[in-house]
Amino acid sequence: MLKLSSLSLATPDKPLLDTVDAILVDGDIVGLVGPNGSGKSTLLRALLNGTPKEVFEPYYSITSGRIHGSHSIDEREPGSVLLVDQDILSWSSLFPGIGTEEEIRNMTVPDALDMAIAVENIAADEDKETWRRLNIAASAVGWGTANYNTTPISVLSPGSALRAYLAVAMHRPSIELLFMDEPTNHLDLPSILWLQHTIRESGKTFIIVSHDETFLDAVVTKIWEIGDDDSLTVSSAKYSDYKHAKMVAIENQRRAYDDQQHRNEQLTTAITKLKVATKRGEFFDYGDASKLQKKFKRDRAGRSGRKAAALETFRDSQEVVEQVIDHAPLQLRFDPLGHGIDSSIQIESVILGFGRGTDHETALPLPPISLRVDFGERVALIGYNGVGKSTLLQTITRNFEPISGTVSIGRDLRIGSLMQEHQSLPRDITPRDHIAALCGLSRFAAGTRVISYGLTIHQVDSPISELNPGARARLLLATFAIRRVNVLILDEPTNHLDEEAIHEVIASINVFEGTVFVVSHDRSLLNEMKLTRFYRLSAEGLSEIESVEHFVEDTEPLVEKIVIDSFK
Repeated sequence: MLKLSSLSLATPDKPLLDTVDAILVDGDIVGLVGPNGSGKSTLLRALLNGTPKEVFEPYYSITSGRIHGSHSIDEREPGSVLLVDQDILSWSSLFPGIGTEEEIRNMTVPDALDMAIAVENIAADEDKETWRRLNIAASAVGWGTANYNTTPISVLSPGSALRAYLAVAMHRPSIELLFMDEPTNHLDLPSILWLQHTIRESGKTFIIVSHDETFLDAVVTKIWEIGDDDSLTVSSAKYSDYKHAKMVAIENQRRAYDDQQHRNEQLTTAITKLKVATKRGEFFDYGDASKLQKKFKRDRAGRSGRKAAALETFRDSQEVVEQVIDHAPLQLRFDPLGHGIDSSIQIESVILGFGRGTDHETALPLPPISLRVDFGERVALIGYNGVGKSTLLQTITRNFEPISGTVSIGRDLRIGSLMQEHQSLPRDITPRDHIAALCGLSRFAAGTRVISYGLTIHQVDSPISELNPGARARLLLATFAIRRVNVLILDEPTNHLDEEAIHEVIASINVFEGTVFVVSHDRSLLNEMKLTRFYRLSAEGLSEIESVEHFVEDTEPLVEKIVIDSFK
């Protein structure tokens, strides 16, 4: 389907790939991995669009080699390849010819399918019937909370919109190859399980960028890893096995390098001694009476010189083992403010909703919620997309007022909200200037602090609008640490972060001494975090559960049946 032949790819800032080769065949499910900024998203766009046509704004360039094959831009059938972007879904690419992006977003999903049928889109009739059956069946695992039949696409929660987009795309026969960029970022757990089963059942070909190890293990058949040296490593191993083998190889290389250094030191010491002996013998002189001894000393010096040369040849001819270069880890040094007597979060009989006291007051279809979180507790909240998890967090942070009930936040608490503050980040100033103004630091000190939290020198002095989502998340975490917040409100905190940063974030939160309230569907995150309580938010209200795995065990058989039935 696609072949990369000696492909070199670069952005204006840096090279990304250097003369790499890879082949994608029908039915492959490729996990494209690598650290943030390595070029994964750029490679997807190159595979989708080929060489950039816009010469004035070259986001990337193919500097050598080529991309060819039956599904390259020059050879594929129209509509056979689709990119599922991690930030902005292109609905006009999914429904070509029925209107502009804005017009489609003002429709409901069934309306968009009806419109596609009206403009004689042959696949749309089958799309609509599949969507109808799937939407009805999947209401048992939370799809009903999205109200797809009456809610315009633009009003859907990010997870609900993504789920609908994926459902149409993966059931449409004409779409044969999908590029997915972080497809699990906004999905709830049942939807991630649905996505795993649908990918395997669809028979389509995928290249998937993701940092979700559990998800990748469940679906991929190949790994493509972009390395720090602009290489592309291809493996057919399971992702966790590939990671383990890579880690073992790195440790073996580390030991081999240490052995090499020790051996070379010993050889160099021996060579030095022989060379010293050679010099002494060459200049040995006891006068005419000791000519025989002089000859003996000089012969032995010659032998020492030849031994030294032989040892040097042996040392320098050995295969060189490169030193392992360890990345400086992301350092999140949370030093919370501490707490006083009034430091709990109390929610009493709260009805969640929007527009309290206005003509547009809207309550979510949930029973009253009551919850108390004392200082130092670590609470996880899971539930279906659109059920109200983010609304609950927004209510705790006072961004939304409840329709009724009371929310009491202890006066000794200083809250850092990853979700709320991500939305309010100024886009037109640099991270250096933002931190300097926010925390009262000099520009030099602010830049040093931000760099210590994982941003590059280039990113520190670029407008925040130009930062990738992972860099923006790191910037926010840096502000929390500098401000010494003692409550962390985290809505999908690991979205957009690479694997190394995810593990560092988890480690930092685990030693954080304040209160943590986290919404996440990342099973690895929830299992690795030191949590004290798990809650599920559903149409029945807020209920405490034992762990996220119990939720998965209850849900997966139902999801699997829904997926199998949808492909009959």
